[in-house]
Amino acid sequence: MPFQTMLISALLGLTTLAQAQSPNKPTPEQMQTTLDASMVSMLPMLARMSEVQMETQVKFAARPETAERIAAFKKNLFDALRSKGFTAEQAMQITNSTPMPAATAFGK
Repeated sequence: MPFQTMLISALLGLTTLAQAQSPNKPTPEQMQTTLDASMVSMLPMLARMSEVQMETQVKFAARPETAERIAAFKKNLFDALRSKGFTAEQAMQITNSTPMPAATAFGK
């Protein structure tokens, strides 16, 4: 979840900036306490973001055109494997074990 990573990084950056501007340097324990409090306050928002993401995925999966696209992907994969010399059984096993492309796969 790249948005969560960005949010955490921004929060850490702001915490660091605020602490760098303070005249007294905080102890590592104070910094950890601040970080812990910040993380706890973000949990409800992160949970809601995850819920919205799951709801969106389920709605997308329920569309008839999504099923058509999945079928086209699997058929094209099977046909490509067969054209490369795999047996029908091998191509079916590979097709069945190949996950669908996901948006998160491209973010890594």
